[in-house]
Amino acid sequence: MKSSKSFYILFLIMIVTACSPFGRLYKEQSRVTLALPANRRAAPAPVAAHDSTPPVLNFTFVSAKGDSIPVGMSVEWDSIHKENLTSMALDEVVVSASSTRNTAERNGLINVEFVVTVPKVLQKDNWMVNVRPVLMRGDVPDSLKELRFTGQRFREAQERDYRRYDRFVEKIIPDSVNFYRTYVNYRSFERYLERLKWYKRGLERRWAIQEAKKNRPDPLLARFAMFNSQVAKNDSLLKEYMLKNSRLMIERQQWRYDRALAWVNDTLQPQWPYLRDRFLYFNELWENRAGHQAEELTARKGYFYDQVSLAPLRQAERRYYNAGGVDSRLYYPRFGFFNDKMERMDAALYRYYRNKSERAASDEGVKVLRALMAGRDTASLHRNRSLSTDKYTRRYEKVRDFLPMFHFHRPDTDTLPPLWLRTEGLDTVSTRRKTLAEFSEEGISAYYGLDNGKTGFTRSRFPLYTYHRDLSDSVRTHASGHGTLKDLELSRFDSTATMKRYMDRYERLRLLFPQYHLTRELYNRNPPSLFHAARQAKYAERIEHINALDSTSLIKMFYNTQKIARNEARKAIKDEKYHDIVRFPFNPEAQLDTVIYAAGQVKFLYSQKVPADENSARMKVFVVGNVLNNYGNRYPLPKSDTLTYLVSSMTKFVDKTPRFVRKIVTRDAEANTSVNFYFPQNTFNLDENIDINRKGVAKVKALTLALMTDPVYIIDSLTLFATSSPEGSWRINGEIAQKRAKSIRDVLVRDFTQLYDSLAVGAAVEMNDAGNFIHRKVEDEIPNLPKLIKVRTVPEDWDKLRRLIVSDENFKGDKSAIVRFIDQENDPDRREWLIRSRYKKEYAYMFDNLYPVMRAVDFRFSLSRRGMKQDTVYTNEPDTTYARAVEYLEKRKYAQALEILRPYEDVNTAIAYMSLGYDKAALRIFEKSSQTAEIQYMQAILQARLGNEEKAVRLLLGAVDMNAQMKFRANLDPELSVLVKKYGLFKEDDD
Repeated sequence: MKSSKSFYILFLIMIVTACSPFGRLYKEQSRVTLALPANRRAAPAPVAAHDSTPPVLNFTFVSAKGDSIPVGMSVEWDSIHKENLTSMALDEVVVSASSTRNTAERNGLINVEFVVTVPKVLQKDNWMVNVRPVLMRGDVPDSLKELRFTGQRFREAQERDYRRYDRFVEKIIPDSVNFYRTYVNYRSFERYLERLKWYKRGLERRWAIQEAKKNRPDPLLARFAMFNSQVAKNDSLLKEYMLKNSRLMIERQQWRYDRALAWVNDTLQPQWPYLRDRFLYFNELWENRAGHQAEELTARKGYFYDQVSLAPLRQAERRYYNAGGVDSRLYYPRFGFFNDKMERMDAALYRYYRNKSERAASDEGVKVLRALMAGRDTASLHRNRSLSTDKYTRRYEKVRDFLPMFHFHRPDTDTLPPLWLRTEGLDTVSTRRKTLAEFSEEGISAYYGLDNGKTGFTRSRFPLYTYHRDLSDSVRTHASGHGTLKDLELSRFDSTATMKRYMDRYERLRLLFPQYHLTRELYNRNPPSLFHAARQAKYAERIEHINALDSTSLIKMFYNTQKIARNEARKAIKDEKYHDIVRFPFNPEAQLDTVIYAAGQVKFLYSQKVPADENSARMKVFVVGNVLNNYGNRYPLPKSDTLTYLVSSMTKFVDKTPRFVRKIVTRDAEANTSVNFYFPQNTFNLDENIDINRKGVAKVKALTLALMTDPVYIIDSLTLFATSSPEGSWRINGEIAQKRAKSIRDVLVRDFTQLYDSLAVGAAVEMNDAGNFIHRKVEDEIPNLPKLIKVRTVPEDWDKLRRLIVSDENFKGDKSAIVRFIDQENDPDRREWLIRSRYKKEYAYMFDNLYPVMRAVDFRFSLSRRGMKQDTVYTNEPDTTYARAVEYLEKRKYAQALEILRPYEDVNTAIAYMSLGYDKAALRIFEKSSQTAEIQYMQAILQARLGNEEKAVRLLLGAVDMNAQMKFRANLDPELSVLVKKYGLFKEDDD
């Protein structure tokens, strides 16, 4: 029963296999074969270009033993029989089935070549053969570029899939197009913006209306302001009135005092005081009457003189006016009427503009009072007052000069013609009368004067005009009486007290009557301006919201979101669609992707250069792959045979001799660290409960423990450098830095004491034969660090701040000006004040970022080597850098090795140059080196690369002469293998 089931299962498998499109392949196990190219060697490195194939050179090489060997000739030298043999070259036919090949590494690359053969059975129109070469570097696989052999129908199916995918991609709108023109409804967006602008203009109009209403004065406040200004005016007038009365009173008091003082000082008086007063009265009466008579005589004399002088003029006037037979003075009343009327109208016009000017001046005066009450400057208001007066004056003159009714004056007829027109002769009678009528006012006054006495007819007849009473000369000494002295005492006054009395009266009147002190104040809880301001704020908020709108955010309202979403969805599934539509994608990285036709086997010479590494000495190559048809069926190709490549490189000639360097070891050393501690304001004790302080102490303890237990160094001293940031006083900062450093030192002494006790508990002892302990002194003791701590403080480390400013790349501002202040200003407090006041932004940055760094405490450990007596010791140590470079060379990391070996200029440096293609540099180093077989061999390779075949052959033969093994090495290097074949070298050894 079981055998029948197995039979049916096997039969079913055979049926399925026979019906599959790859049934024959499964049955025959067809595969892609891999083989080395026949009669082909690896191509040599590029050499100097020639126009044609270089001819074979003929020369003779002389070996070290003195034998002459012809090179490039048609004869061969038999070294045994010491004779030349003629030879004839035949075409070489090589049939090789070997799976191993020697290849060379050049310029860090290895050329891998093999022949891939695709049998005819794997070639169909609807199939594609994928061949993937696999390169094994030891156990590490490295894939090479794959090969693709495609049938015609399969390629058409690929192209058809790509065309379908291209049609899908064409529906995707690319990012390079104008996004807004593609996805935005611009017409609706522009209409929206216009409506938004119209709405904003309406809001701005309403805002302006509310602004005007808000600034409109409150009527009640205006009325109160008027009352307050009137109160201030009344108050100032009352004060001025009182000051005026006080001045008058002071003047009256001064007059009374002067009079009383004169009475007290007047001690000489006439014998008859009453008669003296009477005589004074009569003398004054006499002087008045004499003056009156002189004035009457002067008037009469003047009248007669005028009559005599004007008589000729009146006669000429009558002749002038009556010249036409009619008296022209008839027109005088009419002209006078018009002139009087013009003058009255002019006066009325002047009064009109003067009244307007006074009203304007009164308004300006009110403004001046308001300004005085408000405490503002009134100079501009006084200037406005004078300007308004000038304005109305100019306006009056303009109207007066423009209208004739205000300025046209009717002319008056001249009374007499000019004197040069008179033709009358001299009138001797008139001249004589005028001469008689001449008089002098000084003479008349002298005539009636006191000095003339009783001269004159009238004065001698009447006593009233004659007698002048002489005052009596008899006087008597008069002593001031009690009443006079009392009047003097009573008339004494104090102007300050008088002024104070009137000011006190002013204060009483001011407080008594409300019109002098009562000022109105309005406390309106809901004034109209607040209401209008609230409405204005709402409008301003809406306007601000509109102004804050971003066009980018507004335009999003008009996006065609469906179109965008559809396009984004297409972008999102672009890769997925690619995998769905394109079933068999092209491989742009493939070494070969071609269409084949089933005409026979297809052979392809695969050649690829791979980088060398440390696992490239032995490499293996095999191919895997699969066969696909246009329905997606897959046939895995069996693994092919494996090819082995033995890679030769210049690393065989690496000089592994170790190098030594001379190192200078000094006794003294230093270890530094910087720690930030935080001290609250106005405190100096280190608070270890603060996290940053706890971490700082732990950091110092960890470093100290590491140095105390260091096997090489021992601590000699520990110096604390404490400083303060520059804000504040320099002296206070110095005290702060010193106290805080002492606080840190106390904490460290406490911790270091515990640390010292824990490390110094052990002792080295020695026991003698008797069982007694002998203590031995330990040379490298644990240092007692608490006694080695030193403290140094700097109040303000400006040098450190200067270095921080110069090196800070994020410092923004005038860095050079701040550095100049630091260098030039000697006073630190003034220096800090200048920077803080003139460069506020820069100072803020320094305060936040640089000052905390300056508050750090620097710990400087002075170290010395344990047991070292001398200050300096010279030692030879292996050059680890050179050893690392040799290791890079062995691992074929030539670039890294050359970076290290470049200063050494030795054989290994030349090998690194040679492996990277720097042939001339490598040849320069080899020529200066000692000529060994290996160096001459590498020189031969370099000369062959540079095109110097003769030098290359001579160097190769010289290397073989020194070491016979080099002729076998020559077959591994393509540069020399070509020369060996071309010149027929080492043929006798092959025989």
